[in-house]
Amino acid sequence: MAVKKLQFTNNLHWLLTTGLLAGSTSFSYAATQQTGQESEWHCLPGPNGQGWDCNTQSKQPSAVKRAPLPVKQANTVDTTPTTVANQEAAAGSSSPVSEEEVFGPLALPQLDWVKLDQLTEEQRQKVAPHCSGAYIEPYRLGMDYQGNPADAPIYAEAQDSEYDQDGTAKFKGNVLIRQGYRQLQSNQATLYQNTDTAEFKGNVILREPNLLLVGQQAAVNLQSGRMDVKDARYAFHKNHSRGEATTITRREDELVVLESANYTTCPPDSNAWTLSGNDITLNKFTGFGTAKHATIRVAGIPVFYTPYIYFPIDDRRQSGFLAPTIGSSGDNGFDITTPYYFNLAPNYDATLYPRYMAERGFLLEGEFRYLTPDSSGEVGGAYLGSDDLKKGNRQAGEDRWYANWIHEQRLTKRWHFDIDYTKASDKDYFRDFGTSLEVSSQDNLNQTFKTVYNGGDGNHSWTFTTAVQKYQNMSHDRDDSYEKVPQFEFKGNLFTDSGFEVDYLADATYFTRDNDWKYLRKERTRPEDIENEVNRSVYGEGINEFTNAEGTRLYAETGVKYKFEWPYAFVTPGLKFKHVQYNLSNLDREGFVGPNDPDHRRKNPFNLKYDTNPSTTTPVFTVDSGLFFERKTLFGEAEFTQTLEPRALYVYSPERGDQEQNPIFDTSNNSFSYAQLWRDNRFSGYDRLGDANQIALGVTSRFIEDNGFERFRVGTGQIFYFKDRDVQVNPYYSEVINSESNDVNINESTRRYLDNQKASTSPLASELVWNISTALTLRQDWIYNTNEGRNEEFATSLRYHPDYDRLLNFSYRFRDQVDRTRKNEQGNAIPGQFADGDIEQADLSFIWPVASNWSALGRWNYDVTNSRRLEAMFGAEYDSCCYKIRFIGRQWIDGDDDIDNAETDNGVFVQFVMKGLGNLFGSKVEGFLEGIDGYQEREERNKL
Repeated sequence: MAVKKLQFTNNLHWLLTTGLLAGSTSFSYAATQQTGQESEWHCLPGPNGQGWDCNTQSKQPSAVKRAPLPVKQANTVDTTPTTVANQEAAAGSSSPVSEEEVFGPLALPQLDWVKLDQLTEEQRQKVAPHCSGAYIEPYRLGMDYQGNPADAPIYAEAQDSEYDQDGTAKFKGNVLIRQGYRQLQSNQATLYQNTDTAEFKGNVILREPNLLLVGQQAAVNLQSGRMDVKDARYAFHKNHSRGEATTITRREDELVVLESANYTTCPPDSNAWTLSGNDITLNKFTGFGTAKHATIRVAGIPVFYTPYIYFPIDDRRQSGFLAPTIGSSGDNGFDITTPYYFNLAPNYDATLYPRYMAERGFLLEGEFRYLTPDSSGEVGGAYLGSDDLKKGNRQAGEDRWYANWIHEQRLTKRWHFDIDYTKASDKDYFRDFGTSLEVSSQDNLNQTFKTVYNGGDGNHSWTFTTAVQKYQNMSHDRDDSYEKVPQFEFKGNLFTDSGFEVDYLADATYFTRDNDWKYLRKERTRPEDIENEVNRSVYGEGINEFTNAEGTRLYAETGVKYKFEWPYAFVTPGLKFKHVQYNLSNLDREGFVGPNDPDHRRKNPFNLKYDTNPSTTTPVFTVDSGLFFERKTLFGEAEFTQTLEPRALYVYSPERGDQEQNPIFDTSNNSFSYAQLWRDNRFSGYDRLGDANQIALGVTSRFIEDNGFERFRVGTGQIFYFKDRDVQVNPYYSEVINSESNDVNINESTRRYLDNQKASTSPLASELVWNISTALTLRQDWIYNTNEGRNEEFATSLRYHPDYDRLLNFSYRFRDQVDRTRKNEQGNAIPGQFADGDIEQADLSFIWPVASNWSALGRWNYDVTNSRRLEAMFGAEYDSCCYKIRFIGRQWIDGDDDIDNAETDNGVFVQFVMKGLGNLFGSKVEGFLEGIDGYQEREERNKL
């Protein structure tokens, strides 16, 4: 029997989810004769509307390439392109199509699943870890068609055909119909002209990009486009998902409805989890599915039921319920969150997070996100009416809430402004509840408005910034920060190709803060505090006029430098001038307090004039210079380029007195490190203009491979002082440094600090980075006090991360500190009782495979100083292609608890993640797993 091809000349409506033809009043059927000559049957409906009138004519050349003929059996699908010539040659000698060929076994038993070892290298890179393969759509003509497929011609093929006078056309053997990127295959097709319907039997395969439907039988209404497929299965290639149903209905609106169906992202040989329901609807236009009376099964066991659920079938979002989060904890009790997403428009959406906690009550959290061509942002918040938790809760019986607004706006190409505003009902809100929304900081809540204009050109750039910056202090034992209301900053940089550079900066800021900004103590003053075992922080005013000061600070800085540069060296002299001036108010206190005044009533030790307009001006002269040497060297059998880079930085700035009258708005001492050697100011902020007459000397050496990879780097250096550092953040320290008396009453911590300010050299600072391999890195930082012969700080870390499955971290840090005063149960210091104040901690964390798909994970964080575990966590993780389950035991101490009174918490946690659907329970596990360095990068890799 000759293979015959059908080309439908009308542009018919495609009526299937993956593509199907609609009714037509005429069509052409091309028959390839065994002689190799082609003629064409031209058929029209009979004059009475019944049957067909057909005749043959010479085939006309076609401008469109015809569909290729299949060369494999009806129950297989070729995944590689073949030429029309080869297919026609293979079909040249044919026999009548048998019933066995027509009704063979169901095609595509694996739904386009291709095993990992059969994928190309490019395809393997897109496969998520622990997956044994992927759903790969086979090549076919038209799959890359662009545009509306309804506008494309329709092509059809079959091996045999029959025509009845009642208007029925029957096709048998490798029936294929294609229009644009859509395609339908079956073993047999029957078209009924009188009723505009069609039936397809045997290995029905319907395709379009990212979607495959297969079944044994399909019925189609050619007029409305409705289609029903019996005993069907389906797959979404990109979403790595599949399912099956007793009936799949393609409705007139092109939605796919599945009866008695299931859905999973597991590979074909696994049903580790399934979502099943009596009525599942898949919407390819929105990228989401819905299920009514849905049951989630794990290993066939029902674990969760919901009358309605929304789930993704690709990466788009649509209105509806998202996957719920279920958990339990000692404070919250049973805890469930059922998010609902609103797809309001292409450029804005909203999400509500209704959350019920058995011990606290009902909390409603929500966010609204928006995006325009010139702006983006989100508005969010949460509210809990009356917190029901009593014991250990400082806010028992109170309303809990927070609100935030994050906004970015582009006004012009160069001008934009940002808003970052967050406010909470109390300091414990985020510790108790966390948030599902984006909050830039949970320690000091930002309440900031900022606008920036960027100007200049290639050789001259400048920016002008206006900001209002407030904070909400979320710590129970830290002073409130000053607020900037407002701040104006203008800065720029001008340079030439010859090496000449000018920098300038001007800043005007008004500083203020609440009267009760000073942390004083913790106490239990109310009966309910004693009953519920909670401590409350007490805040009050400061105790001297400088810490209470408010007002305007003007700061200006301008400098010039010129860089002389050669291949082997550089010298950069520079000169800058700094000026700071204040206009202060709130200077109504008389006393000035030294660090050890027991009565807090020490009176004006400096005979200050309490100037409301203090000012300071100082020049800063610098010379930065360095040499560069390199040579080829062998390390073992490997060849490297070794560099030797000596560097020297000289800084001179004369001491300017009377800075003890300048308040401290935002200034502190920079922490000392190897990087600090190459800065010209030891203070952050503008309230202190440091004096200096010093030179920093250091040397760095690198081992660099031919491809540019830095295998090893080590650097060390030290500052040599030619005079004491007189200017200090605390004005009392300046008095002590300049005092000739030996009976000044200072504590050990102050003594150490002041000794460093009078020493002729700084501590020795060094850093080391050794990339032992691309997977193994050793880092070390060391600060050694050569004047007193002791280690001030030491930190080392080793990280091994060869691949997704294996991750090992070890770190150790030490900081030498004086003994601290012990605290009572209220968190207040106990006079005369001391404990070791050193910080010495070891941290070990790992994720390591132990068996097929099984990994051990854990963290051990130990406080060596106080001989206690800060955290001990150990668990097991099973990770597969479609789900992940973790079992974790954890013992920990909350980071904001007092060292002497911290209580150890214990917990056992289970987390089950259905990939492609979400966490069924145990979302809290994510929070403490982030303490494993490299965990977040690993999870991102798993989202491929």
